[in-house]
Amino acid sequence: MRAKKLHGGVHPAIYAIIGIVAAVVLAGGYMLYQQSITQAVDGTTTSFMEQIADHDAQGIHNQMASKWDYLDSMAERIRLTREGELEDLSYQLGVEAQASTFDRIYAVADDGCLYDNTYLVTNLDDMEWADAYYEAQDRFVLRYQLEEREKWGEYLVYGVKLAQPVTFGNERIESLVGLVPVADIEENMRFESFDGQGLAIVIQNTGDIVTASRYYGGPDGRDYFAELENATFLEGSFEECRDAIAQGENAYAEYRADGVRYYATMVPIQDSTWYLVVKVNASVTADQVSSLMARSLLFFGLLALLLAGILFAIFRAVRDARVARESEKAKSTFLANMSHEIRTPLNGIVGLHYLMRQNLDDPTKLSEYLNQANVSSEYLKSVITDVLDMSKIESGQMELYAQPFDLEAMLSDIETLIDLQAKEYKLNFSIEREEITASYVEGDEMRIKQIIVNLLGNALKFTPEGGRVTLGVNQKVINGTAVTTFVVSDTGCGMSPDFLERIWEPFEQERRVASQNGTGLGTALSKVLVDKMEGTIEVESEQDKGTTFTVVLPLPVSHTEIASAAASSEGEETLVGKRVLVAEDNGVNRMIIVDILEDEGCIVTAASDGAEAVEAFAASEEGTFDVVLMDLQMPHMDGYQAAATIRALKRADSARVPIMALTANAFRDDVDRALKSGMNDVVTKPLDVRLLLDKLRACSNEAGLSGDGEEN
Repeated sequence: MRAKKLHGGVHPAIYAIIGIVAAVVLAGGYMLYQQSITQAVDGTTTSFMEQIADHDAQGIHNQMASKWDYLDSMAERIRLTREGELEDLSYQLGVEAQASTFDRIYAVADDGCLYDNTYLVTNLDDMEWADAYYEAQDRFVLRYQLEEREKWGEYLVYGVKLAQPVTFGNERIESLVGLVPVADIEENMRFESFDGQGLAIVIQNTGDIVTASRYYGGPDGRDYFAELENATFLEGSFEECRDAIAQGENAYAEYRADGVRYYATMVPIQDSTWYLVVKVNASVTADQVSSLMARSLLFFGLLALLLAGILFAIFRAVRDARVARESEKAKSTFLANMSHEIRTPLNGIVGLHYLMRQNLDDPTKLSEYLNQANVSSEYLKSVITDVLDMSKIESGQMELYAQPFDLEAMLSDIETLIDLQAKEYKLNFSIEREEITASYVEGDEMRIKQIIVNLLGNALKFTPEGGRVTLGVNQKVINGTAVTTFVVSDTGCGMSPDFLERIWEPFEQERRVASQNGTGLGTALSKVLVDKMEGTIEVESEQDKGTTFTVVLPLPVSHTEIASAAASSEGEETLVGKRVLVAEDNGVNRMIIVDILEDEGCIVTAASDGAEAVEAFAASEEGTFDVVLMDLQMPHMDGYQAAATIRALKRADSARVPIMALTANAFRDDVDRALKSGMNDVVTKPLDVRLLLDKLRACSNEAGLSGDGEEN
């Protein structure tokens, strides 16, 4: 059978031959050109290293000379006060030490006595640097390890011998010696070059290291010659370098140490036995060659870019089409799931309302229907909350608000909520508390509860009847932080390895049972929240055996105990007789709020918009209203403007009357705007009636509300 032809009868092999020939020609030319470029770059690198070494060596010498010059000028100042006592000499040395970078200054007398700025008198022969002192003609410098009770560390010892000794008291001062921390020279030296791949090392002519950049790490931290002695030389040798340094000459070497190739140039530092070594990783030249080759081979680069552009365009078109299909599929699946998730509890609420109307005379059934309706409404609220939270994440508005809370109380709330759902699913649920040593911690209680409830909700949903769901909690307190671990485990159907790889992605689900539905947002939201809390979340699962989620959160220990609900309820303030101004444009919502408040004994004045609320407040006598409840989005005048207008009224109670926002806007920006407009607190819709009443009672116990907005 003849091979299939493409593009107008051209055999596919032609394309292969053309490609191979072009690749061979390009590769040959590339290799020849690369060799010439490599030689040029090597020469340039070596020259640049020598320039850097000469420049830095001169800089080090200048710094050393400045220390010596300072000691010479100090000698002249001492000479002017030579009539003083020896104690005056120590005092003057102390002043000089304070005014300079010297930590300690010695005045050396001709009889070998040392006078320093700490009023100590010692003997020259007791100093480790005495030999260098005796050998020096006029100036010297060396590294010195100072080990004293009061002061210790690595120092540079600078010394000058005076041409004319200074008589001070009964002593003839013939030299001055100053100690400076090695860090002083490190801070003023340029140790990096070649984009961080070069380093400098100051050594003595014996190979001992005086100081080095922080990136240096040789086989012996004190001996650079040890690195050279163990290296494999590609140019030069260890003996050549050692002999050149001994003779005060420049040296250059190329060697390999610990598998890395280096260039090294060594130059003497004037007026000392020191050398500056500039050492560069040979990969620098490879990087430069690659850069030059890329710029030189412009034609080939443009051709490669053209081909890459075509391939990229094809790839992107295919990818975008695939992403669009997957996105459309995910959105369609999400909308279908959302429809199911919303309609399911909504159907329950509608059906239960019908049953309640049919059984108004049966208190038992009515109570049961009300409880079930409450469960359905809470589930519907959680679905909507998940969608809003995902919107906040995508818009970058997801924030955490850490406050002290009672961990045990939170677990009790979770236990009450999940236990009820577990009974509906005919499952066994329990909380296993282990070593909870810090019940009072700081964190975003609402978000932590959301994480745990999401994971427990999934466990309930994917565990068959008769199965078991467990929440384990334990703590370890480390340096004031309660590292709290929550372990959610079930005996459900488990997850496949394929799904585990994408479990943290939004809208992702794995369903193997028709009744298992959801938005696919729970685990994604949990992951984002845990990450924002600087915690970790992990999952282990095996199909048909179960799943375990482990959440670890670092929660600072709180030293403020939170009053329990039982304790607060003992002194619960009554709302009977409290006068409340309610501004709500929605008739049903207004009726609900008014009826709730009137059932509590409040005297309610209702307004259908912000303008009516302002008019009612302005027309009332001072002190008439104990609190104002304000919807935010209303016609004629919204709640923000109404609150600001009330605050601006020229009457005594306008500034102190508590104003509480009732809003369906759950974003933090809306809460902040409400507080800035003059409101004291915010309660979001759908209303948590118990929370609303608690906040109203707080108005009776305090001069105003706390001012802390709540975001649900």
